[in-house]
Amino acid sequence: MISTEERVVTSTTTTTGPVERPDTRTWLTERISAEVGVMIGATWYVLFMIATGLEPRATGPNPTWAVVLSFVFLGALVVTAAGLLARRRWGLLASLGAAGIFTAFSVACPISGHHGLAPWWFGQMACALGLVGVSAFALARARA
Repeated sequence: MISTEERVVTSTTTTTGPVERPDTRTWLTERISAEVGVMIGATWYVLFMIATGLEPRATGPNPTWAVVLSFVFLGALVVTAAGLLARRRWGLLASLGAAGIFTAFSVACPISGHHGLAPWWFGQMACALGLVGVSAFALARARA
């Protein structure tokens, strides 16, 4: 049977102080759910394949700094994969870093003369910024 009695209020004062946050090292080693790891990995696979598929042949040589930064980008992807497989939040941070490097590549491509600016560039930028957004959202919201 449903009771219609009112509950007695035991305390009339509520104190809400600032929420204590864990230190950064603890926060980065927290686990994430398997679903988040799989979704971030799948998002990287799909958007990176679309972005690189849109890119035409180069019209100019690769600058030396771009070659060096390419190795940093590949290292960030390896760290991202390791972190997602380990189901740790630092994998999401590595994903955000790799997405930032990929966005920088996309911006620098027509500026450096490696490619000319054309409609494909807007699609590649949409994919790169999508990776930044998805990584940032997952990093802020992911729970175990």
